Amino acid sequence: MSKHFEAIRKVLNNFEPKQKALPYLELDTMMLAQVVEVAKRVSQNDINPTQVQNWVRRKYLPHPLKKKYNREQVANVLLINDLRNILSLEEVSHLLGYVNENLLDTSDDRINPTKLYRYYSEIFDWSQMDWEKSLQELEKEVEELLAGEEMIEEDKEKVATTLVILNLLARANLYKQIAKRWLNNLGSKNETI
Repeated sequence: MSKHFEAIRKVLNNFEPKQKALPYLELDTMMLAQVVEVAKRVSQNDINPTQVQNWVRRKYLPHPLKKKYNREQVANVLLINDLRNILSLEEVSHLLGYVNENLLDTSDDRINPTKLYRYYSEIFDWSQMDWEKSLQELEKEVEELLAGEEMIEEDKEKVATTLVILNLLARANLYKQIAKRWLNNLGSKNETI
């Protein structure tokens, strides 16, 4: 069974820490190709220049000045790119708009998007480190559950792998449902889950 857990660990270890993007957020401006390259390095999502241009066209990002994106825009690109596989762009906009009302205007920002991304990346990277511990616990739980099963080792490996994948998907769904319910209540008088 451990070969499957090793495969999961390899996937987890292939993800670049999100904090690797922080030095790029110190630059005054970046060209679109540079923004996309940084986003590709620190995200689990594929991204291309057309997507970013569509976000600008749909007013999720302000237009770049002389084809250059400022650090706040880059931070928002990184955040949008990270969230777009789990939330619709409208939901991402709602979430980012909750803290920085108009994404096209920085004068109403409660927190600078670069600082928001920095905090987000630190928390994400910490939780990614916690996954190793969580994965070890999951491995033990699956081994304990299957210890009494009389089946050939190959079958036990497949059952264990299926249980791990089911568990990870269930956790992902649980977290998504909690976040979406909370997100749907943002801005209402009753901001509880």
